[in-house]
Amino acid sequence: MIQPPSREERNPIARVVKLEKAFGENRVLTGVDVSFCEGCCTFVAGPSGTGKSVLVRHLVGLIKPDVGEVYYRDKRVDTLNEAALLKLRKRCTYVFQHPTLFDSMTVKENVSVVLRHHYHLSKDQADARALEQLEKMGLGDFGPQSPNQLSTGQQKMVSIARALALEPETLILDEPTTGLDPYAARQLDELVGKLNQGGMTMLVISHDLRSIRRLADEVVFLLQGKVRYSGPTPGFFGSTDPAVRQFVRGEVDKKV
Repeated sequence: MIQPPSREERNPIARVVKLEKAFGENRVLTGVDVSFCEGCCTFVAGPSGTGKSVLVRHLVGLIKPDVGEVYYRDKRVDTLNEAALLKLRKRCTYVFQHPTLFDSMTVKENVSVVLRHHYHLSKDQADARALEQLEKMGLGDFGPQSPNQLSTGQQKMVSIARALALEPETLILDEPTTGLDPYAARQLDELVGKLNQGGMTMLVISHDLRSIRRLADEVVFLLQGKVRYSGPTPGFFGSTDPAVRQFVRGEVDKKV
């Protein structure tokens, strides 16, 4: 059996350098240096409000840094114009925590609209590709329905189907299992694992320790705007850092 390349043998697909970001008086990120490994499933973890989503949204230009640099492969993301960012977001696609589906469209139309926008396909071409993507994920029967007829878990799966229709090399999922029942969460975890095993780089923002144990190759742990741990998952769960140990035990309110 061929072993996958180690972290040291892989190239970083994205990284941030001395990243700082504040919103008014709230300093969210305070000098973050971290890289994300190509081909890995990396979880960005930490207590609520510690800057996980803020950090990762910098990677696709949804947020501009106050200080620091952001790179995706060889591109300096924080200096790209909107046209270049649009191209980047096809390669590295962000799926928000709350499904951003249009209730005025059918499920199929929600997927096909991004294909028409990004690839300038005809409606028939985009609809055919959208239905193909939905069927790949076992969602074909939902195509004619309105998103408001679906459960939260089904809506999240449709949001991911829409992102995958762009054929990205990196998929970013923001709190994908939040609000899901255990069965739906396990289904979503299985999809993440399958995509990563197929070669896709996955970045998952989550504090779901069960998902981290099941799926993560690496963990980036944020606390109070700084990286307290970045590395392989076994090292995260075996860390002697008091902040990491408290998080793993569910004791996130203590000062460390």
